[in-house]
Amino acid sequence: MSSALPSQAHFWGLREPELRVLRVITYWFNGQPLEIRGEKRSIATHFDPRLEELFLGTQYDYEEHAHAHDRLLSNGFLQEEYVCRRLIDWGPTQQGLRSIRDCLTQHSKELQPEWASDGDEGPLYGDPNEGVVHRKGVEIAGRLLPLIPWAYDIESHLPYGVEWYPTNGQGQSCHDLHVDTNEMSDNIGVEVITNSNNLDHLVKKWKRFQHEDRITLWIFDNRSTACKMFNELDKREEFFLDSRFNNYGNWSAKSINHKIWRSSQKFRNQRAYDIVQTVTGLLESDEEIIYDLFDEHYNGDKYN
Repeated sequence: MSSALPSQAHFWGLREPELRVLRVITYWFNGQPLEIRGEKRSIATHFDPRLEELFLGTQYDYEEHAHAHDRLLSNGFLQEEYVCRRLIDWGPTQQGLRSIRDCLTQHSKELQPEWASDGDEGPLYGDPNEGVVHRKGVEIAGRLLPLIPWAYDIESHLPYGVEWYPTNGQGQSCHDLHVDTNEMSDNIGVEVITNSNNLDHLVKKWKRFQHEDRITLWIFDNRSTACKMFNELDKREEFFLDSRFNNYGNWSAKSINHKIWRSSQKFRNQRAYDIVQTVTGLLESDEEIIYDLFDEHYNGDKYN
């Protein structure tokens, strides 16, 4: 291996072609745009392409890196996975994320997303252990929510405030995203939930958010996870439903929201501080659809 490689690359058994593949993936993962087939795309605006198509937005030739890509897949650094119903062939595993943190630190500046500050730790930024679906949900929400009318100043057209991966006063993580609004609306906390079968963890997270002065937009990997979480809350008598969810695949995000909001009015005599959507649903939305979602939550007197 070349002596120009970082010493950590020797530890991971990575050569320059593998590192170049990981840089391309991290660039996209961090929300940086690429021009692919004459169209500006990013993880926040488009379905994720396969790696060969991602390379079209770079100066590199994929064919010269195909073997490196195969080695990263075979050696457990990358995996095939579905993201918003599309199969990608470059999802970083936990081993892959650790190797990126170790080997690409010198490239942190060029990989830094727009929302990160100079004091943030790269090259991955955000939550160092999150996967593609989770980061995609956060990036989409960070693009769309500041565009709703009560999240920005009408005169300056600047958002009131957006904080990515915030922490509380004790340095503990809270929501994935905080979006501030005008004084007549509730501030918003965004929480992306992916691949979680740990219902105890989800219940604890929901209970913790009830003490925050924000409405929570829950962005799930799929609707089934949303149904399971609220069923568990009902089972533990934390949040009563008028009836539990069944046949999860039959529930749209809109119908899930209506049940939650209706149940809160019925059993707590107050508006629910939860709104549900999925990563795919958010990707296929625009700011008008997101506006309608929040507007319906605020103004609906009865949810059928």
